[in-house]
This record gives sequence, C-alpha cells and structure tokens, in this order.
Amino acid sequence: MEMRKNIPFATRNLTLLIAGVAVILILVYIGFYNYRSISRLDTEINELKTKINTHQSYAPMTKQLFDRMKVKVERSLPLPAKAKLSGEQKDRISLIFRDMAQKAKLDLVAVNPDINSLVGGSSSMLVHATLKGDFYHFRNFLIELGDRPYLEKVEEIEIQQMPGTKEFRIKVWLAVG
Repeated sequence: MEMRKNIPFATRNLTLLIAGVAVILILVYIGFYNYRSISRLDTEINELKTKINTHQSYAPMTKQLFDRMKVKVERSLPLPAKAKLSGEQKDRISLIFRDMAQKAKLDLVAVNPDINSLVGGSSSMLVHATLKGDFYHFRNFLIELGDRPYLEKVEEIEIQQMPGTKEFRIKVWLAVG
C-alpha cells in the first residue's frame, strides 16, 4: 500500500520534471532563434556601416566630378532693346544679312525682302534668307540675328541636307519704321 501512495507522488514529480524540461527547452529554442536573428542583424548593420564609410570616402571625389560636369555658358544670348529699321537700313538689308553670314562663317545664297509685306502701312517686313554651312555656324548666325534690335520674330526655319553641307532657309519678320 505504501508503494501505491509513492507511485502517484513519483508520477506527479516526473510530470512536473518533464514539463519543466519542456519549458526550459522552449525558452532555449526561443533564445537561440533570437540570437541568430540578432547576429544576422548585426552582420547587416556592419555591412551597411562599411558601405556608408565607403560612400563618405568617395564624397569629395564625387563632388569634384559633379563640379567638372557643370556646363559653363560661353556667352549669354542677346536681348537688345527693340527698335525699328530705318529707311537706309531697309535698302541695305541684303548687306546686313551678308555681314551676319560672314561673321557666322556661312555662305549666303540669297536674301529676298518681301516688299508685299509692307503694303498697307504694315510695321513689319518679311525677309526670306537662304544660307549654306553647318549647324554650329548656323547657331552663331541665329545668335547674331537675335542681337539685332529690329528682329520681331523668326517665323520658319527649314533645313535641307545637301552633299557635304546643309542648306538653311529662314523666314524672319523685321520691324520697320
């Protein structure tokens, strides 16, 4: 009889021992899992710190490269005060265009002032010009044209590819007085 009383006591102790070991094993597993996660996070943090330090060491060189890449404007575009062509200048319009073309290193093929655009007391005169050369020189011609105070607007630019060169046809309106 005494043995029967001891068996439930032993079973209860054994059950408590197994439950305690299970709780301890669960806590050890959770701790090990957290340790692995923390270790992985520490590794990522160290990698990121290394990348940040590398980027910071490249910062002065990167700044110098960006400073070198900034485009320096050779000259600003002209914006003269508006004026009108005098009667003498109207008569010399082909000479004015020829001088601008020579200055821009273009060949002036033709300049045709449209006299019909002056009919009816119009304050503007249409001029058709044809030039030959390359794009860079045509750009300089347009800058030179924009420097003229009597230029009202550029209506049309037509570019035609020719063997060895380009032909530019331009329609401009000039203010006349």
